[in-house]
Amino acid sequence: MNKNIVIEDHVVPQLFTTAIEAYEFEHRAHLKGKGAINLETFGLLWGYSIPQKGENPARIVSTMATVETSALRHQDWVRPDLNSIIAKKEFFTKYWPNIELVGTFHSHPYADLDTVNEIKGWRASDGDKDFWPWFHEYVSPEQPLLAHIIVTITKLERKGWAYPDRLRGNERKMGYVLSADNRKLWLRSYGSQIDFDDNGEEMFIFKDDLQIEIPSLQNRFWENS
Repeated sequence: MNKNIVIEDHVVPQLFTTAIEAYEFEHRAHLKGKGAINLETFGLLWGYSIPQKGENPARIVSTMATVETSALRHQDWVRPDLNSIIAKKEFFTKYWPNIELVGTFHSHPYADLDTVNEIKGWRASDGDKDFWPWFHEYVSPEQPLLAHIIVTITKLERKGWAYPDRLRGNERKMGYVLSADNRKLWLRSYGSQIDFDDNGEEMFIFKDDLQIEIPSLQNRFWENS
């Protein structure tokens, strides 16, 4: 049975602006240091989980996103500090026990639209598919399901807009695409979950059946078009 992640309205700008900042603005370690743009960035999704109930699929609801400012950023990869993530998780558990770590997000920056379309840049890399189950096991082994969102961004040659739309084909329920000013953005959902091998041993696996729902996204952009 398919599973869903619901992204609440106020989380969406956190995802988009984090990707935009890492992509468009120079990042430096100190004032005289060498700067870089078009970087990947990494963050965490927080909220709560609803287990499967009868015919209703399991759901993750993301109510908040935070950015890993300690992550090591590169134009082709990003490496979060797991000690930082565990510390945040412990902090939330102590003071906001009603909020769980429910997933991750990271960005895929590209120089131009042709490149994104050619390599399907909104999709997970092989490294992503290996990393997410490992992250799940290391950071949140008590969670049966985690969501993982890719935010892909590229620049457009001229300013324009396009209503948010679903991805095409068999990815339709897993993502969105939209244009905003001189940039184009994609959101694509994936998951990792606990499973069991033939011997009944627990293992963590990559999943590509997590359907994403952002009920307010289209209305939000229609209102401001």
